[in-house]
Amino acid sequence: MAALRISLGVVLWAVHFTVIYGFTALACARGFGGAAPWVVGVATAAAGAAAIAIIVTHLSSEFTRWMTAAVAGLALLAIVWEGLPALIVPVCA
Repeated sequence: MAALRISLGVVLWAVHFTVIYGFTALACARGFGGAAPWVVGVATAAAGAAAIAIIVTHLSSEFTRWMTAAVAGLALLAIVWEGLPALIVPVCA
């Protein structure tokens, strides 16, 4: 059970990755690429808020709780890094 709790951040990152890249590919293929930056922004904000909630609720000196917060912190960095191109790179170029 502890391994599942520690991997919460990684699971959250994987879901975020799948949603933003899957939706962007579908939006570009179907011709509604203008919605992609909005969906990526909302998905990034939601995943970021969830990662912050995991971090805040698991801050403790107990090893498994601390490790859960640390992995969620790394996942938060990855989530933000994935969301940045929506602000910088043109969609469906």
